[in-house]
Amino acid sequence: MIRAWLPLVIRLAGGVAIALVLYAGCRLFSLILPLPALIAGGLLAGAFWWVLGAGADRADQLHAPALDLDADYALPHAQDTRVRRLEDLTYGAQPNRRMTSRGLARTLGEIADERARDPDAPALSPGLTSLIEAARHPDTENHPVGPLDRRALHRCLNELATREERDR
Repeated sequence: MIRAWLPLVIRLAGGVAIALVLYAGCRLFSLILPLPALIAGGLLAGAFWWVLGAGADRADQLHAPALDLDADYALPHAQDTRVRRLEDLTYGAQPNRRMTSRGLARTLGEIADERARDPDAPALSPGLTSLIEAARHPDTENHPVGPLDRRALHRCLNELATREERDR
């Protein structure tokens, strides 16, 4: 931790040393300058020297990243539209953003509808079925959708996953 502040301490000490040398030079010529004012000026000069030397880091690059012209650049999970929708919803899962439990449950319902086309797929659990039905109900006031925590979301996604996806 001290290593990050070491350049500042060195420059402050340098500014105070220069102020003390200036004070000693003034005393040789019988000039009396207040020592606290010189030390404060030295500290100010050292801090200014540190600010000029440190500079500001650029957060963003000025040029655009190189364009990847490869056709299969996308990760395999991003090629599935349902996964992209879930990623988009969970990306906005911050306070005052566009994600709601109802929107996530509706997307899970869309996945369940696509999964229902498979005749070998087992039936959904009652909890997931009631969650999807509550999300699809037009009367949102009387049919609230509770919050989904990470564990419940994983449980729902594992239940909706096909056997091939679950074995990975």
